[in-house]
Amino acid sequence: MPEIAMIGDKDSILGFKSLGVAIFPVSTTEECITALKEVIKQDYKVAFITEQMAPEPNEIAELLSGRTFPVVTMIPSNRGSTGMAMQRLQTLVRKAAGADIL
Repeated sequence: MPEIAMIGDKDSILGFKSLGVAIFPVSTTEECITALKEVIKQDYKVAFITEQMAPEPNEIAELLSGRTFPVVTMIPSNRGSTGMAMQRLQTLVRKAAGADIL
């Protein structure tokens, strides 16, 4: 079983299948949450979610509560970035460093 999962719209993630990455095509945020639950259940180590399909970070944190894996990272889709991933990273860095160093 692959250790990496891609969750997002089919056009953005289909190419990763040829690299041996498990893909979970979704078209709504609700389907993304269901797919993420499946990724957690199947013990994947890393999950990439396209920004347009990603649920709120708090929802992801709830699903992962008490778990080390999977590491979940938001990535841009083939339509470009919404800025959500960078905004999330800035928030985490601000919490960790106590200042916005980015």
